[in-house]
Amino acid sequence: MTTKQNNVVIIGGGFAATKCAKTLRKSLPRDNSRILLFSRENHMVFHPLLADVVGASIHADSAAATLRQMLPGVECRTNVINRIDVEAGRIEYQNDDGQVDRMDYDHLVVACGADSNLAMIPGMSDHAFPFKTMRDAVLLRGHIIQQLEKAETCDSTERRKVYLSFVIIGGGFSGVELAGEVNDLIRQSTRFYRNFSYDQIRITLVHSGDHILPEVSSTLRDFALKKMERVGIEVLLNTRAAAATPEGVGFPDGSLIRAATVVCTIGTTPADIVEHLDVRKERGRIVTDADMRISGLQNVWAVGDCAYIKNAFDDQPSPTTAQFADRQGRQAGANIVRVLRGEPTHPFYFKPLGQLCSIGGRRAVAEMLGLRISGFSAWLLWRSIYLLKLPTWSRRIKVGLDWFSDLIFPRDLGTLRAGESQPLTGAYYRPGDFIYRQGDPADFFYAIEQGEVEVLRRINGSHDDRAFAFLGPGDFFGEAALVQDPFYQVSIRARTVVRVIVMSRNVFSKIAGMMAPSRGILTEIVRRRSQALWLHLPALRDALSKQPLSSFIEPPPLQTLKPDSTLQQALATLAESGLGFLVVLDDEQRLHGVLNSADVANALILIVSTPEERRRDATQVQVRELLPADSFTISSDDSSLLAASTMLEHGLSWIPVIVSKSDRRLKGSVRAAKISYWLLQELGKQTVIGPQTATLG
Repeated sequence: MTTKQNNVVIIGGGFAATKCAKTLRKSLPRDNSRILLFSRENHMVFHPLLADVVGASIHADSAAATLRQMLPGVECRTNVINRIDVEAGRIEYQNDDGQVDRMDYDHLVVACGADSNLAMIPGMSDHAFPFKTMRDAVLLRGHIIQQLEKAETCDSTERRKVYLSFVIIGGGFSGVELAGEVNDLIRQSTRFYRNFSYDQIRITLVHSGDHILPEVSSTLRDFALKKMERVGIEVLLNTRAAAATPEGVGFPDGSLIRAATVVCTIGTTPADIVEHLDVRKERGRIVTDADMRISGLQNVWAVGDCAYIKNAFDDQPSPTTAQFADRQGRQAGANIVRVLRGEPTHPFYFKPLGQLCSIGGRRAVAEMLGLRISGFSAWLLWRSIYLLKLPTWSRRIKVGLDWFSDLIFPRDLGTLRAGESQPLTGAYYRPGDFIYRQGDPADFFYAIEQGEVEVLRRINGSHDDRAFAFLGPGDFFGEAALVQDPFYQVSIRARTVVRVIVMSRNVFSKIAGMMAPSRGILTEIVRRRSQALWLHLPALRDALSKQPLSSFIEPPPLQTLKPDSTLQQALATLAESGLGFLVVLDDEQRLHGVLNSADVANALILIVSTPEERRRDATQVQVRELLPADSFTISSDDSSLLAASTMLEHGLSWIPVIVSKSDRRLKGSVRAAKISYWLLQELGKQTVIGPQTATLG
């Protein structure tokens, strides 16, 4: 008689997952138990040492242990889990061909941790480094060293300050340890550079709370703060980062720390597999019973950072730290063994051993078994304990040798730059931020995802930038990168909060070169922009910029619609007015948008495709649902130059005029034909237009 084989599947590759796998493999016989561990990476990252990787006190591979080497007897796979079917007892995953495969399980352990969530602060996902994986640490270390190299060769004092400024968001264990290691790396390395010195380095730790390291006692917190400030780390308490931009970190009061390096150590989000698991959750974490089974399920368990587990020691939720994850993995594995043997399970119970945190400068703070230690002795204790906690002897020896070398030799400043370029990147800007200035090198092409930008040009050789157009979602700028101009001919400034997609000159040229239709469209738009004669004739441009917009404003049309008007009413009004557009206003005459004949025609096409019995209802659709998202307006306090440029840029024959940006009451409209006629009259007043004046570009 054959014995049924038990399949135990573990999802994750961190402390909890690996400890659970070790416990199961040690306790279950190999002939009737199969243990499979699914992890996106083929190695386990020892997170407490990530800061040391950034600070170059250890090598990256020393803090990462290969899973299949540290877990003999456990099947390790890097397939991505797509779905968990708890009712059928099955997982779905992608095989090597990208197809969906399925696997049944007898017991499932969800230990996939949590993902970084930089989106909680605007612009962080575009301009800040996350700090969670080994890849994050390696990329950050390389970036920091590149900033030192740029500072060494930079001729501008202001740009050098930016290269040598580093901002770290978050004053918990990760942020404090990272700040300390980055500070040690940079300040110890200044002796190898000639064009900047120790006192030009600026490292800032930004924390929203009253004190750093809220998990430790006030005595140790104060010690850590004092020592960090003494070695040159600036700590900003009770300070929240409002946004990250290409210039640095902005704050709610409008101030900005200009820095080329921003690291965000706060913010997590549930992993996709947890997000889509239909079970009870608390703050994004899976709620478990006392024995770590997911509430309501008998054979599915959750441990680690993705789980909300009450600790029977103090009846409090377990914190998301390495020591708790390690103990949860061990006890969950033991409970699964008990279930397979028909024995009762035990609740999770763990008395914390203490807390350790390195603060740089060969100092640390520690609370262990009721004792509080700080300084060099705490730093030795920190290194000793984490050395012993490394999962394999090979890693312990490697890290030990790296740390010993760090005591004698300077830190390694070598970095590899392979694979760092991205075809497309995102960028975030606050209102008033310059994306680029007239005369800057034309290296990038931009497309607007969100917000509006102003196009500015210096008038008559002055240093004042004046707006002559603005662009919105779907528009692009920086086409000087397309036509191979060495410098930008205008300045671009964010008018509102702006998100853009950025493409380098080389990548853009390759794409435009391969896609002939796209190249033709872009060339036509560039040609249309260059046809604005008044834009290139200083006399006409100046005259238009001085001409009040009020001289071109015409009264609002008599026939208007309301947002709740129906499509049928819109058709009737459009036919009666004889115009090719309709203005949509609310009861207080605020502009909601403009509906043109093309929008109505598209709606009619949809109605024709609607089943006949539902067509009558379709004609009752409200106008607000038909309005396009990209309706352009100008304010009555904007310039005539801006109105003309905007209509030219977007191929508009007219544009609505509202009272102001904050008051959307319709004041009237401006027609392109009226401005063109005025420009023609102005052109007639000029007796001579020399060849240099008429030259475009």
